[in-house]
Amino acid sequence: MKILITLPLRKDPGGVASYYNSILPYMHQNRALQIETIEIGSTHGKKYYNHQIIDQIRFIKTIISIRPDVVHINPSLNFNSFIRDGLFVFWAKKQKIQVVIFFHGWQKKFEKRIYGILKLFFNFTYKKADLFILLGSEFKSKLRSWGISKPVYFLTTAVNEILLDKFSIQKKITRMKTSKSVRLLFLSRLEKEKGVFETIDAFKLLIDKKYNITLSIAGDGSVTKQIDAYVTRLGLNDKIFMLGYLTGNKKANAFSKHDIYCLPSYSEGMPNSILEAMAFGMPVITTPVGGIKDFFEDDKMGCFSESINSVEVAECIKKILSDKDKLCDVSYYNYNYAKQNFMASKVAAKLNHIYQRLNTQ
Repeated sequence: MKILITLPLRKDPGGVASYYNSILPYMHQNRALQIETIEIGSTHGKKYYNHQIIDQIRFIKTIISIRPDVVHINPSLNFNSFIRDGLFVFWAKKQKIQVVIFFHGWQKKFEKRIYGILKLFFNFTYKKADLFILLGSEFKSKLRSWGISKPVYFLTTAVNEILLDKFSIQKKITRMKTSKSVRLLFLSRLEKEKGVFETIDAFKLLIDKKYNITLSIAGDGSVTKQIDAYVTRLGLNDKIFMLGYLTGNKKANAFSKHDIYCLPSYSEGMPNSILEAMAFGMPVITTPVGGIKDFFEDDKMGCFSESINSVEVAECIKKILSDKDKLCDVSYYNYNYAKQNFMASKVAAKLNHIYQRLNTQ
């Protein structure tokens, strides 16, 4: 089976590029599949309309020249991706090619705009796809309400095994048992909706109660300068450390050296950083949104903050801090759970299995 996968530029820092960089080496090992890729996006044209047109031309030329059995398209539910990738579906179906749609991002605000002309566009494009993949079960009901009757499957994002090459869970647990302080980590795109300010405020509440903790914030985004100024205004520069955007060994080192991971997001698909944190044996403080609530076991894996406010986030952190043995138990449980479910090799095998389902429909 020859499969063409649409991708962003693979050297881009985004989650979709990272996902396929992790799983493609394992997918190429399956001799039953011939995987081809096409990179699309703004890097192929200097202006918005240029790259939109260039993407469509390149896509049409590619499917005509290589004649894939399946086109696998990776949209996010936002306006630009919705239109571009919907047209990819249209061209593929014109060539009588099977289409797999894997939604990676899902903007709730844009979801509410899919009526009228946009709903008509959806019916002429996405509705003709043969199979859908989602990161969370909450999105399935919306697809069904839009008239999608084709099979829907669920996948997680993936942890690149290379990140864990030098990691030892035994050494980490030994360090956590003997350390007098606890290190918190927030690693994500730095946007208000990721809960970064709630994390800082929760940390401040615990510092005021004399907890021996530090907080590291890793990432970059539109509120980076605001965070810097806010930390300075709170007088916490000696307790909160800005690490910048991390990749590779630097990211692995951050996960390895920190104890608790915080990401109280307002909304999510399936944040890769949570899976990575678990793979590095970190209890997780997060919210029951997107695909997180499909697998996350409250108390066993960390703590769900049901409300996105600093007081509740602080209570979650305090709950984990209060019992060092429980902290270590959760650490070991998360490490094993991630190894069994989230490794790139496992996720690649699940995706390959989904492709095989196309032959049985």
